[in-house]
This record gives sequence, structure tokens and C-alpha cells, in this order.
Amino acid sequence: MKIDYKNFEIELLYDYNNNRDSVIKPKNNQIYFGGEEKVPVYRSRHFIILKEFGIEISNITIYQTNSISGIFEDTFIVEDDKIWVISGNTIYCLEIPSLKLIWHKEFDLATNFSIHKLKNDFIIRGELLIFRISIEGEIIWSFGGRDIWFNPEGYNELTIEDNAIRLFDFDSNEYVIDFDGNQIEDIPRIYAQEIKKKWWRIFG
Repeated sequence: MKIDYKNFEIELLYDYNNNRDSVIKPKNNQIYFGGEEKVPVYRSRHFIILKEFGIEISNITIYQTNSISGIFEDTFIVEDDKIWVISGNTIYCLEIPSLKLIWHKEFDLATNFSIHKLKNDFIIRGELLIFRISIEGEIIWSFGGRDIWFNPEGYNELTIEDNAIRLFDFDSNEYVIDFDGNQIEDIPRIYAQEIKKKWWRIFG
């Protein structure tokens, strides 16, 4: 994925194994917190390459050891000469254009799915919890539901509305919370009971 920011082109790539090594070699600027191995054992990794007027001026490789994550439109935010990017259960804040690490922090115990802007803060959709954090990575509040924050039925798991946040969990239970993390509505999914015919009505 490529985006333009000021005079820069920022390219973000990822893989789950070594299948990009023939195209992209890991760079000297690396982030890895998984151990002391010369060749990191990882579950996924992110490549970020920054160019100015078509010339590469900085790059970084982020290795993730505890969970798998990719690069999508809602897994990073670029503004104020910084990039915040999700990698597994960790968020990294990097300076633009150097891509030097400003801070990193683990949030969800499992993984983080998406990051969204809310006023001067961010909303993080983790697998287990929803977080509101500051741009410096401080947790302001967290919110959990009955199930994980992934919905297999096509509902948007997280929608920021005018004055509230609407959520759907794995089981399609619906929640509405305010921007302070307080629950406004709780709408459990109701399963219609299957009407079973008596055997004599089936064969009668």
C-alpha cells in the first residue's frame, strides 16, 4: 500500500513468512523484541519505506512474534509528521521522515485489528477490548463485550458516529458507548426459536 504525505511517498508492506525476501530484503533499521536470534523468528513483519521525490531516504522492518497482522487502510494513521501503525498487539509510533521509533506499546492481549481517529485521540479495536488512547499511547479507557470484536456476519465491528461509538461483537450483539467509554445501549442478539413439527404432523 502506498500513500502520499507532503513531499513523501510512504509504502507499507507485510508478509507472514519469508516470501518477500526475493523482492524486499530486511533493512538495517529493524524493530524486534522477541529475543536475541540473528534471524528473528516471527509470525508476521511489516516493511515501511519512505521516499522523497522518488528517492528512498528511510526504511524500517518491524518483526512481530506474538500474533499475525497485515497492512490495511485502517491499520495505520499518518499525520503531524508521524505514523502510527499496528503490528500484532502492539502499536508503533514512528517519526517522519526518519522513521525513528518514538514509542511502542502493547494494548490488546491478543491482537489489534484497527486504529481510528477520534478528536485528538485514537480508538483501537482489539480482539478482546476497545481502547481510547492518547497520541502518546496512554490508555484513557477500555471497553469489553460478551465476545471478541470480530464479526463474521458482515456487521461493521466499530463505527464512530456523531456522539457515540457503535459496536458489534462476534455473536452480533450490539453495543453503543459514548466517547468516554460509558455504555449507552446494550442490544443482545435474539435467536428465533426453531419451530419443530410433531412427528405426526410431518408424516400426516
